[in-house]
Amino acid sequence: MSLFRSAGQSTAVTPDYTGLQIQTAVNALPIPIVWGQSKLAPNVIWYNNFQSHAVTSGGGGGGKGLGGGGGGQTTGYNYSASVIMALAEGPIAGIGQIWKGQSVYTLSGLGLSLFAGTTPQSVWGYLASAYPSQALAYQATAYVCAASYDLSDSATLDNHNFELQGFQFSTGYGPGYSAADADPALVVNEFLTNPQFGIGFPGGSIDATSLFGSGGDASYQTYCRAVGLALSPALTDQEQASSILARWLQLTNTAAVWSGGLLRFIPYGDSAVTGNAIAFSPDVTPVYDLTDDDFKLDNNEDPLQVSRSDPYQAYKVWRLEIAERNNAYSLTPIESRDQNAIELYGMRIASTVTAHEICDANIAAVSGQLMLQRALYIRNAYKFRLSWEYCLLDPMDLVTVTDAILGLTNAPVRITEIEEDEGGFLQVTAEEFPLGAATATLYPTQPVTNNPINRDVAADPANTPVIFEPPSALAGPNAQIWIAASGGSGGVADPNWGGANVWLSLDNTTYGQIGAIVAPARQGALTASLPAFAGMNPDATDTLAVNLAESGGVLSSGTAADAQLGNTLYIVDAELMSYQTATLTSANNYTLTTIYRGLYGTPIASHASGAPFARLDGEVFAYDLPPQYVGRVLYIKLQSFNVFGGGVQDLSTCTAFTYTPSGVAIDHPIAQAIAVSGGAWDFGAVTGAVTATDDFGASPTLTVEFDLDLGTA
Repeated sequence: MSLFRSAGQSTAVTPDYTGLQIQTAVNALPIPIVWGQSKLAPNVIWYNNFQSHAVTSGGGGGGKGLGGGGGGQTTGYNYSASVIMALAEGPIAGIGQIWKGQSVYTLSGLGLSLFAGTTPQSVWGYLASAYPSQALAYQATAYVCAASYDLSDSATLDNHNFELQGFQFSTGYGPGYSAADADPALVVNEFLTNPQFGIGFPGGSIDATSLFGSGGDASYQTYCRAVGLALSPALTDQEQASSILARWLQLTNTAAVWSGGLLRFIPYGDSAVTGNAIAFSPDVTPVYDLTDDDFKLDNNEDPLQVSRSDPYQAYKVWRLEIAERNNAYSLTPIESRDQNAIELYGMRIASTVTAHEICDANIAAVSGQLMLQRALYIRNAYKFRLSWEYCLLDPMDLVTVTDAILGLTNAPVRITEIEEDEGGFLQVTAEEFPLGAATATLYPTQPVTNNPINRDVAADPANTPVIFEPPSALAGPNAQIWIAASGGSGGVADPNWGGANVWLSLDNTTYGQIGAIVAPARQGALTASLPAFAGMNPDATDTLAVNLAESGGVLSSGTAADAQLGNTLYIVDAELMSYQTATLTSANNYTLTTIYRGLYGTPIASHASGAPFARLDGEVFAYDLPPQYVGRVLYIKLQSFNVFGGGVQDLSTCTAFTYTPSGVAIDHPIAQAIAVSGGAWDFGAVTGAVTATDDFGASPTLTVEFDLDLGTA
């Protein structure tokens, strides 16, 4: 048999599974709601039609469907099933990337169909025809489905995660105009009032002028757009609506207040800001100027009470944990800090704020800086009592306070809370209002970088392979064809090329797999001509120059014995040679010297520059050639895959390389008999005793076609 890799055969096996191994089907999960663009895992809600598919090896039988006999041996089983995976509340805008295991796909790449979750929604045609009693429309639920979905050899659905484009997709205006996130004002409005999935808050009870705006106003929508705040919430778990809304408003630096029977949204922004082609103009005009004449005393307390927080206790570092889109939605901390305060009062880090609604690091930097500045620069809290004549005051209103004892003259404060006490007076709590503290100051930061591995990235197609028939001294008693292949494009090797499935056909229509190449061969092309050689081996005069850029191969020198024994064997055109010394002259360029020419009876010839070269080692694919294939045109396709075994090339796009075997390795019966019996090719000196005899046949027309070294006297 050959010393090189051969397409082997395995004992047939039986299927390991009789049904889909479901790990992601739960009937009590809430249906997720997604705005903007975020990532979530699906939930299997239906499956049927589980099938097992035998995996066969072509071996020496020619491969399935080739008419070569045998059809291959079963080496294992792959599985498939028809599945429906629910995604989220619909209708959604679409799907971006799909992560399956450690590979990235598209919908078409996985053979999945999307139902966006409209109302009404049509029934999946396959389900209606194959399982009519189970055919549901799943209206208002977005899902993906596939008939005969590939489960590989484990009968299990790999971990899937979908980049979902949900409600209000691409309506936000983050830094540089976000192309995916949602406008927070639209998100809040739908969350409160949408009749399909909202919390049932009456739309008439929302102050629309404080929620929506078109520029030049102080509305929540205008503020978020001008400052650059956008969200992509994905509600996947049950949670109190009040805590969800409070989190969103904290991330967008806004407060919600109830005033005059309406819910109003008041941004904390205190300075005019223009951004994203819109201007935010906050109302910072005080409603009242309050003095000692307005404050109502209580038990001889000071009319205006002030408390001031310790600057050493203030948090100088805030961190937001976001689902960063540019990092495959991995949870990433984004930090905001005030270095001056750290140097003055020491470092103090706030608890990490969960902000998975933010998927853009630039938006997180804005949000985090606003939180930092509110915590650090708003340190004074005020309390005072007012009579009922000030009952029209609301939280978030601005007033000024004057107190000669405290040294305050028309100091602006923002009301944060109003309560009625038992005496009928209004107990007011307020915070200082340092103008500018509620406007973010952004500092340059080093972005988080990540290069996630995509195990399904496509590999380059195979280079033109070197295909030839080795002599029987290499192939053994069975004729073979050898294929040396690598992958790349433009003459440059693809480091991601892991090998190729080898397919064979007799008609260029029906192909059967006969094996796989699992590593690139060292192949290339001559960069200078090599003349013919008529002397005795080795050829110490000529030099073979070769470039291996197309395969990225590396050659190393051997010993004189290695060259003599053919351990450094290579082929150029049809001549087999070996070398002793390989010298690297420049990147991918080698010169080979001390060459043994015409090995294994191959013809010694001259070779032109550009002639194909292949180093013959364990990476060369060997295929046992059925006798009936001799003289027939063989069509060979090399289906590339990457170093992880994924990213398999579509067979229809593979180039069909042709080769017509001549049966050169089917030598004379005498040589075959010696090879099969394991007899020696060298019978020693003629003076030695006879150690092997044979009757070479009775036919008088028998022609000896093979030379035997019978030794020397």
